[in-house]
Amino acid sequence: MKHIVWVGDGLTTELAGGKGRSLDTLARMGLRVPAAFVVTTEAYRAAVSGTLAAELDRRVARLRPDADMTEFETAAQSIRDWLFAQTEGHSAAPEIRAAYQKLTREGDRAVAVRSSSAAEDSAQHSFAGEHDSYLGIVGEDEVCDAVRRCWASLFTARAISYRAREGVAGDAMAVVVQRMVDARAAGVFMTLNPVNGDRSKVVVESVWGLGEPLVSGEVTPDRFVVDKVSGEIISREVASGQVGPSLTDDEILELLDIARTVERHAGTPQDGEFAIDDSGIHLVQARPETVWSAKPTHRVTDGKTDAMAHVLRVMTGTKPKN
Repeated sequence: MKHIVWVGDGLTTELAGGKGRSLDTLARMGLRVPAAFVVTTEAYRAAVSGTLAAELDRRVARLRPDADMTEFETAAQSIRDWLFAQTEGHSAAPEIRAAYQKLTREGDRAVAVRSSSAAEDSAQHSFAGEHDSYLGIVGEDEVCDAVRRCWASLFTARAISYRAREGVAGDAMAVVVQRMVDARAAGVFMTLNPVNGDRSKVVVESVWGLGEPLVSGEVTPDRFVVDKVSGEIISREVASGQVGPSLTDDEILELLDIARTVERHAGTPQDGEFAIDDSGIHLVQARPETVWSAKPTHRVTDGKTDAMAHVLRVMTGTKPKN
C-alpha cells in the first residue's frame, strides 16, 4: 500500500487524484512545476476505514437534501469537524512528516497543501472550488493537520451537493503537498475565450502576488486576450488602481506557448494556474475546461464547400452560388 508518491514518477488519478495526476503529467512533459509529493487515496482509505467509514456513511446519509442551506451547511460542518478529530494519529502521519522534511530540505519550508480527489478535474466533473486547500503551511504538525482538513473537505456542503447532482459515488481524497512559489505575479489561463467559447484565443488573467484572491474571486485581475495562431495580444485590460500590468509581454507570450503545449497534449481546451517568481513561470494546475467544451460545435460551411473555400469566400465577400 502506497501512502506517499512523488510528482514526476508517473501517477494515476486513482492513486493521486485529479490534481496530483495533472501535475505529474505537466512535470513529465518538461514544464516547470514546483516540487511536490502526494498523500495518496490509499492513505485516506486506510485512515477512514472499518467502523469509522461505516459511521461516516451513516452521518452523510442522515443529511436532509430538502433542508435549507444554513441547516445543510451546519450539518456538513459537523461531519467535517468529527472526521478531522477521528483521523488524528492515522498510520500515514510518519510518512507525511518524512516526505515534508525531504521536500523542504533546501530553501523555504512553506508549502501549499491542496485537495486532490479521485473524481475531480476530469472532463466530466471539475469539482473546482468544492474542496479545500491551504497555502503557506510550515511545520510537520501543521502539514499533517492540513492533510486531515483536506480529507474532511470531501464533505463540504458544496462537495456533497455536487456529487449528488452529478451522480458521483465512492470518491476518495488524495492531497498534494507542494513547495510554495514566492510569487511576484500569478494567475490563470484559458485556452479558449470563456465569454464566447472562441477556441482561437487564449485568455490570461493575472494579479500581483499570489493568485488565490483571483481564483476565489476576491480581486479584479488584469486580463489579456491573445490570438492562439498569430501570437498577437489583441486586448489588454489592466485593473484600476495599479501602477502597471502584472505581466510583461514576454511573459504573456510564454504563457501562450505553455497554454498551446498543454492543450495540444491533452487534446481538449484547458484551464491552467500559474505563479511567476525570479526564476520564471511555474505551473501549479491544469484541468479540462468543462463549460464550452461540453457544448456541440457548429459547422461553418454549408456542407457543399470545403473549409478553405469558405474562408476565401468570407475574406473576399463573395456570396455562395445557388
